[in-house]
Amino acid sequence: MQDKVAILTTVRDDDFFLKKWVDYYGGFFGRDALYVINHGNQDSVRDIAHGANFFSIPDARRVDFNPLRWRTQNFLLSALRQWYDHVIVCDVDEFLVIDPISGHDLGSFLQTAKKRTVRTAIGLEVLHLPDHEKDSIDTSILGPRRHAQLNPWYCKPCLISRRTKLSRGGHYCSWDQVNPEDHLYLFHMKFCDFDLYVDTLDRRQKMVQSMGVKDVKDTTTNRQWFAKDRDDKELFAEFGTRDIDTNWDFSAQRSQMEDTYRFRTDDLYHFDLDATDTLFKLPDRFAGIV
Repeated sequence: MQDKVAILTTVRDDDFFLKKWVDYYGGFFGRDALYVINHGNQDSVRDIAHGANFFSIPDARRVDFNPLRWRTQNFLLSALRQWYDHVIVCDVDEFLVIDPISGHDLGSFLQTAKKRTVRTAIGLEVLHLPDHEKDSIDTSILGPRRHAQLNPWYCKPCLISRRTKLSRGGHYCSWDQVNPEDHLYLFHMKFCDFDLYVDTLDRRQKMVQSMGVKDVKDTTTNRQWFAKDRDDKELFAEFGTRDIDTNWDFSAQRSQMEDTYRFRTDDLYHFDLDATDTLFKLPDRFAGIV
């Protein structure tokens, strides 16, 4: 059992991404480095992530779930930091990747990475262009999917190597410095496949209905679970109308993160980062990593 890296997530009813998450992070650091908050103590989570460490929570709190979830994750993050040099905190559909051009993968990078810092990744949402990308993502996502959009919301302090507290959603941090590490990317996979997106959102909406919650104001969960008059095909079709940037250069974004990082509220810090609709084409070297 290694003591370099632990990975922490919360999951419920997300079997496809949990399998990918376990294979990816467990492949680098071993399943015993994975810490899974099992919302609802689901059997499928225990089966898929067999060999991981589980912290099961009841499926009882609706209105205040997200604040409670992040309070729990912060306590577990603090505990894990007593035993590991680095703790990755991410959702089950988020994958922290080192650009191969650096000469490293995530595992080799963290073997020698400095401690006493909090690293913030460039957050990229992988988008499926159904008219151009026909291949299955069962074996790998990157490769069959080759385009992403920069989303400032996912440029998160997710690689924790010192004492700190994360805000709800993990977007703000209590450390007063920002470290937008070169070559570090957080790929968010929510939109990586049209059929998977539709199936997931259908199941989420049925779950909300079964809870008896009729309005997003009655809970702190994702407002998309309450979406009415959805047009999923139109949503994905719009991705294919955007300009494409093939340069793969995010130095300006990293500089903006450093220049605008400041105190916000409640002992938390954050930066400003301009959003863009431009698609960024992934270089071939990323194919097969996730």
